[in-house]
Amino acid sequence: MEIDNLKSTWQEISIPQKNKEELNLMLKKNSHPVLTSIKKQITIELLGFTAFLFCYFTMFDGETKPIAINLTIMGAILLQLFYGYKGYLMQSKFKSNTNLNDNLQSFTKQLQSYRLQVLLARITFAIGFITFFTYHINFSAIKWLVLAFIIVIFGVQLWLLHRIWSKRISRLELVLEEFKSSVI
Repeated sequence: MEIDNLKSTWQEISIPQKNKEELNLMLKKNSHPVLTSIKKQITIELLGFTAFLFCYFTMFDGETKPIAINLTIMGAILLQLFYGYKGYLMQSKFKSNTNLNDNLQSFTKQLQSYRLQVLLARITFAIGFITFFTYHINFSAIKWLVLAFIIVIFGVQLWLLHRIWSKRISRLELVLEEFKSSVI
């Protein structure tokens, strides 16, 4: 009896009609709004970090700092760019096989791991940034306050980053719960 109701309900669902051009546009990677925003963010970060790396050596006295400090800031920046690109690849390569539920569960676990990796990369960047700019500085009371303010700014960024990724993951988990409840 329930199967007959399910079949009739399935038959009554209207299928939205799309022409071939609309379907091709939907399949293109460049048209997806999430991927477009990720690409825009990566491009802005790449341009900004590249500009910083070209001028930090002379403008911010990189030549007077030890090589380890210079490598720290460069490594922290490259790590940020790497994880931005990794996030783009992870989002763009998601494809579902025959079982969407299993694929979404796996993707949710990947996103949870990626969230931790992104947060650690941002912490590494903050440490590299602070280490570079505070190396060989005599701190006065005002400089300590400025440093505390910068640390608070990085803390807020970390909190916002965690919140953004947590919302994305919770949305996927809600979809998974809806799948489970509709199957039962």
